[in-house]
Amino acid sequence: MSRFFALALVYSIGSVLVHSQDQKATGAGHYLFAWTGDANRKGNDFLAVIDADPASPSYGHIVTTVATDQPTMYVHHTEYTMPAGGMLFANDHDAGRTFIFDVRDPLHPKVATSFTDMAGYMHPHSYQRLPNGHVLATFQHAHHSPSDQPMGATGGLVELDDQGKAIRSSSSADPLFPDSLLTPYGLVVLPELDRVVSTNSSMHLDDIFRGETYQLWRLSDLKLLKTAHFDVGENHYGQISPEEPRLGPDGSIFVQTLGCGLERTSWAIT
Repeated sequence: MSRFFALALVYSIGSVLVHSQDQKATGAGHYLFAWTGDANRKGNDFLAVIDADPASPSYGHIVTTVATDQPTMYVHHTEYTMPAGGMLFANDHDAGRTFIFDVRDPLHPKVATSFTDMAGYMHPHSYQRLPNGHVLATFQHAHHSPSDQPMGATGGLVELDDQGKAIRSSSSADPLFPDSLLTPYGLVVLPELDRVVSTNSSMHLDDIFRGETYQLWRLSDLKLLKTAHFDVGENHYGQISPEEPRLGPDGSIFVQTLGCGLERTSWAIT
């Protein structure tokens, strides 16, 4: 239940989940990057760098930070794995804004750029690296003006480079599911199968019980191939609000849900 856990961390200690792995510095050392905000929402979002080398005298201490110009609204996701190129994506979800940090020199990180709406979509959520080094991101909603209510029930996938430039995009709208909530949340990339699997779940509590589908895409051209409902859980709500999918060692895809369920799918490997 990542969204509530992240909120709890924001309000209790002013930090959300650390989603990046240890990285070796230009010199010696290992570092952990924490995407962080002001619990009182009076300051700005910032990236903290923590010494993660047990042999270091400053082990466990923050060694530097880099601030953004974004007043904290809801610091949320970063990439889950430190990218090889050292350009790290991180978002303030409620602000609908993503920052790209240059952390190639961990002791001197900097904001490379930021973006909001992209290719007609808004509120980026999760990020996965592609074999070409680009990022494939889920965007929860198709673009709408502030006067449009409610928020759109569809979003899309957008491929971006490390400069925040949109390379290509595709809508999650499916005419066979006109009444479903198709707001992309998490995704897993299967390059050897030319496939992407994404889940549909809302970051807005009013819609929380409407998300219960997944979608299958062709990676090579981002064509939407299939939309399907998750199986109803034994508790009758375990399928509600599917979040981050993960590839298991047997080739199955496992998805944790906000309804305290764990969905397993194997159709993606066929």
